[in-house]
Amino acid sequence: MNLFELRGTEIIKERKINDINTIQSKIENRLNSMKARTYIADNVITFSTLKFYVPSGSLNDRRDSLRIIKEGWIDINQKGHSLHICWLVKLDSLYFLAFCCSIVSGIIASLNTDVVLSLGIGIIFFLALVFAGIVLIKIQMDDLINSSVYQNY
Repeated sequence: MNLFELRGTEIIKERKINDINTIQSKIENRLNSMKARTYIADNVITFSTLKFYVPSGSLNDRRDSLRIIKEGWIDINQKGHSLHICWLVKLDSLYFLAFCCSIVSGIIASLNTDVVLSLGIGIIFFLALVFAGIVLIKIQMDDLINSSVYQNY
């Protein structure tokens, strides 16, 4: 288990689209709409996002949210009658963002409290942001895969 990578596997037995090329093109189009560079070799889609920015205005729009998924790959294989989709996302930018935010929260907390408490607040903030980021990445990857495999998702 690598702490700097998040992996997932989905085994899909029932699906409406039987062609792997169609699923690959749908995933590629969806990644391109999220402003990610894609490269397809064999049955592996490699992706990476270009920009890292904080949105202006409301956080309700998912397309303009802070980009945590920086780079990774999606592997699509057909084994028998089932479809195996494996994915990997690198977490280095998530850790960097969580570390920066925890330092800021620790510094702000140290203005009013002692050092031990501000260090604890920084660590708790770091862990909470990493957990929230990992959950968000899993939700986005599941949504990406399910919307590409199922027609009415």
